Amino acid sequence: MREDRLALRWLGAGSLAINLSLLAIVGVRRGNDTVRYMASASDLLAGRPFRAQNGWIYVGYNSLLAVSSAAGAGELGVIVFQFLAAVCATLALYDLGRQLGGRLAGVLAAAFFIIDYDIARWHLYLLTDSLYISLVPIAAWAVHRAAERGGGAYVLAGTVLGFTALIRPNGWLLIPIAVVYWIARSPFSGRAKLAVGAGVVLLCVGGAATFAAMQFGGAKTGAATAHDGSQPLPFAQVMTLRERLNPTQMPLRVFKELTHVQPTFSRRHVVMVFAMLAVVYPLAVIGLVRSREQPLARLLAAIVAGHLAIVAITFSDHDGRYLLYFFSLLLVYAASAAVSVRRKGAALTLESASGSR
Repeated sequence: MREDRLALRWLGAGSLAINLSLLAIVGVRRGNDTVRYMASASDLLAGRPFRAQNGWIYVGYNSLLAVSSAAGAGELGVIVFQFLAAVCATLALYDLGRQLGGRLAGVLAAAFFIIDYDIARWHLYLLTDSLYISLVPIAAWAVHRAAERGGGAYVLAGTVLGFTALIRPNGWLLIPIAVVYWIARSPFSGRAKLAVGAGVVLLCVGGAATFAAMQFGGAKTGAATAHDGSQPLPFAQVMTLRERLNPTQMPLRVFKELTHVQPTFSRRHVVMVFAMLAVVYPLAVIGLVRSREQPLARLLAAIVAGHLAIVAITFSDHDGRYLLYFFSLLLVYAASAAVSVRRKGAALTLESASGSR
């Protein structure tokens, strides 16, 4: 519709304008992992095996760096690609919010994604985080669209899911979630759904164990620098399976990640984070409860729960990135709740005005 097209144009333009402004002010940033991504890109261009540890796990991002370098666009080309992915994520969030809570909810979810500096600052880094933050809502939108429309929409969803999985290993989580969602929305019998779903769950458990072993196994010593380069931080401690599944530590890791306050944050940053989360979290819970019967709401909840499960069995990161991987989906819930509360308030006001006449 005309209103949707107009909203999409303004939101897309706003996303691009803000990110280009930040680029002009701050410039391209590097994190401590940038060196190994660039080394892996050089390996790809030279046709040799990856020298960096676990280089193949991030082969999608390494390939992007290699293609940009070969095309002569260099680091700036990758940043521009991340900006364009952020625009697509903005448009996807608008449509997710529109389906869950109406057009205004879509605008609110997308607009907050654009102006949230905690998210926007990662688009300036030569790291996998920006693309992954953008790809999660894009993948959620594509998966739901495939279930609604079928046919070629599955091809698009599969392509997005595959690319997301190659950017960060966390992305592999989205594939079994998508398959279970599609099975649940299919016309198959209940017994067939249960059998296929059980198989997918078993594959998911095995894949999660493999992911944890590859990503967090092996001895690590020394110290690493925070992604914003502010101060040295210790490497994540290598944990046994018993330590990972410790019933005391798992909820603490999740709680720490959800608070989002990190040692590297300034006092002003901490105040801003608490103020934002004090609004978003309650609204997100209300939005989830109100829309819990909708398949889309359940899909978003599964993606959020899956990312929190990864934090629970691994660790809460040092700079708040893991929350941002799914935070945009919480914005969809929160926006739909805000619109619902606003409508209810307006209805009560109208009813009160009518009764006083």
